[in-house]
Amino acid sequence: MSFPSDGTNHYNAIKNEISTKEFLQEHAHKIFKVVEKGKYIVLSKGGTTNKADNIIKCDDENVIYISDKQKKKGLSIGSFDYTNTSVPIHDMLTEKSDIVEDIQTILNNVKKVKQLPIEERKKLVDSYRKPISNASYTTLTKLQSNDIINLIKKFLIKPNEKMEMFITDGATNERYTFSFTDHPIVKLIKSGFTPSINVKNGKSSGKIIFSKGTEKVDVGLRIRIHTNNGATALLNAGGSNKSSQFVLKFQQDGVAKLLTKMGISAIEI
Repeated sequence: MSFPSDGTNHYNAIKNEISTKEFLQEHAHKIFKVVEKGKYIVLSKGGTTNKADNIIKCDDENVIYISDKQKKKGLSIGSFDYTNTSVPIHDMLTEKSDIVEDIQTILNNVKKVKQLPIEERKKLVDSYRKPISNASYTTLTKLQSNDIINLIKKFLIKPNEKMEMFITDGATNERYTFSFTDHPIVKLIKSGFTPSINVKNGKSSGKIIFSKGTEKVDVGLRIRIHTNNGATALLNAGGSNKSSQFVLKFQQDGVAKLLTKMGISAIEI
């Protein structure tokens, strides 16, 4: 599956943040117990420097951090991102880890290609798409259970531990919310379940399955590695984006199933 690099997802996310802000400004005191009517303000955050998209700031100094998730076509279609970061890939490259050796090979070649005239670089773009996908695949296959646990703790649980996930069902206009610390993944990690990645040959993402003894648990967590702006930007071969880098994503599949499993119902106002 390819992902748009024209800013469409970002634009849709911003629209959802505005809609959520307006909704919370009117109804937050009916949703969160610590919020009192007339004694709070909802502020937009978001961007690359803020994990929260909106925050509810109360007069008594309570703060609720909101992470907006839009499911434009409904809860049963597609996924949403919890994490989208280049840091773990960069760290492994810096450490010269064997896990990312195929990514490093591509980046070494890209350095040479960038010395070529832009017309020559444009001709090479298509030839890089498959190697990028293959490098993402091999990186996923080399991640061991301890690596996955560390990535989950550092780049999924820790950044989201203060977040209230706020999910909008675009098909029904219903909204759902839960504290990320209540996500089953947190308990699974604490309970000593072992994660493994179920990734199909040549794919850049896979489901994370948790095992303990004979028990296997699938909570819809997906890990993905790809370039954030695509092959054209990686080679700086034209287009609005001048650069691209390998990023790691944690994504939520099966949103409707997750909410049912957690016992989360639509917000009633």
